[in-house]
Amino acid sequence: MVDPKNDDDGEQLSKAGHSRRDAIKLGGVAALAAVVGGGALLSHATPAFAQTSSKVGSLDQNDPLNILIVNYDGGTLLDFAGPSEIFHRLPNTNIRYASLNGGNVTLEFGVVYGNTERLADIEKTDLILVPGGSDLTAPMGPAYQAQIRRLAENAKYVTSVCNGSLVLAATGVLKGKRSGCHWAFLNELPKYGAIPVAERFVEDDNGRFMSGGGVTAGIDFALRVAEKLRGRKAAEFTQLLIAYDPAPPFHCGDPSDAPPEIIAMVDKRLPGASKGLALIPGLH
Repeated sequence: MVDPKNDDDGEQLSKAGHSRRDAIKLGGVAALAAVVGGGALLSHATPAFAQTSSKVGSLDQNDPLNILIVNYDGGTLLDFAGPSEIFHRLPNTNIRYASLNGGNVTLEFGVVYGNTERLADIEKTDLILVPGGSDLTAPMGPAYQAQIRRLAENAKYVTSVCNGSLVLAATGVLKGKRSGCHWAFLNELPKYGAIPVAERFVEDDNGRFMSGGGVTAGIDFALRVAEKLRGRKAAEFTQLLIAYDPAPPFHCGDPSDAPPEIIAMVDKRLPGASKGLALIPGLH
């Protein structure tokens, strides 16, 4: 079990374990690999930039930033574990985790994530993050939708990773807004009035709406959010601290790079995924 508590010193999450995506349910989204780690390296270090500027990014350094991450049964661990690694290391930032009923949620592959708060008990938040999942049945239900809509409408920043954008879009808050999503499900966004964009990071309305592409794009997304809200030095400090310098062994993480036979394999695992290809530049 993973305890998502965050102490006042901004310690990062404890080790969350590893997950490999190999089965996708109807209404979900996938990537072929997802690895999560949460090292304790330098967790108490105070970056020098926190003392050198009173105005960083879009917020004053002295202004607290409250972030809410929505959890639900069937969610994908890396969709929010990646961003949480970034957010927990930002100065003067508080991260909360909440689900409909509070307590434990069972994520994809049976990973149990525990001690979440009740969404109804959270009055408001500065930033709401809705991660994606392999099964969106729970967050697409009326009770979850009502709570997410309530919090999103009053949040300064409304964000998502992967097909979490579909959950947000279903509430109606993304009508007329540009949004990212996992490539295989970009074509679903227009059904809710959102404008699909095939990029790893997408923003609209001067950054009030920010979204990441599929699964691993959540890390890139979170660094961009960190830069916007806490400044580039804060984002770069965090990037170095977690040693985020990706060098994948294969150039196959995007349909524009993947061989046709690999795309066909994904399409077989995710029925209808090829419909999303029509929205990928260069693949028409």
